[in-house]
Amino acid sequence: MSSGFFGDIQQIKYEGPDSTNPLAYRFYNPDEIVAGKRLEDHLRFAVAYWHSFAWPGGDPFGGQTFDRPWFPKAGGTDTMELAKLKADVAFEMFSLLGAPYFCFHDADV
Repeated sequence: MSSGFFGDIQQIKYEGPDSTNPLAYRFYNPDEIVAGKRLEDHLRFAVAYWHSFAWPGGDPFGGQTFDRPWFPKAGGTDTMELAKLKADVAFEMFSLLGAPYFCFHDADV
């Protein structure tokens, strides 16, 4: 089920080094054989849930720089609904990237 967050973006695919598509893999071909195994079997990519969806974008020089629709706003928004939205968007992104794995901190759940 699509959250609609990414609009009409389709799953990111390998198109080769000459591709001008900004939403294509140019150098990562999961089906390329390297040392007898598919590249996808060598490089088991995962998306870090907290760093991609919960981190507010702060650094030592300032506070929050990201304004995500699932970040709680002042005034008491339903945080469980926001958590569900964040998870829906995250898993939609994992699918679009073709990333078969994810990782997260225990505080993300």
